[in-house]
Amino acid sequence: MAVLMTAQLPGATQEMIDGMRPVLDEIRQQKGFVIHTNGPVPGGWRVVEVWDSQADFEAWFEAYVKPAFPEGAPAPVIAFDELNDVVTA
Repeated sequence: MAVLMTAQLPGATQEMIDGMRPVLDEIRQQKGFVIHTNGPVPGGWRVVEVWDSQADFEAWFEAYVKPAFPEGAPAPVIAFDELNDVVTA
């Protein structure tokens, strides 16, 4: 079942997120990826993605994001919500 992944990144800045651009360049080819968005929120940054499954996201995160995360940066707080429908353009 498709999932909405929301990650809160406390203390993250645009510069930090922009530094992860090489990782995002790979995301389009990942199994189960649908869409990625991110933007500032009070006290940090929020990333919102839709994936075909939580397992697809977790495989991507472990293989690409976790190894590229800046040393000493706070770990993201990640939540998942199941989706009933995903309609794309």
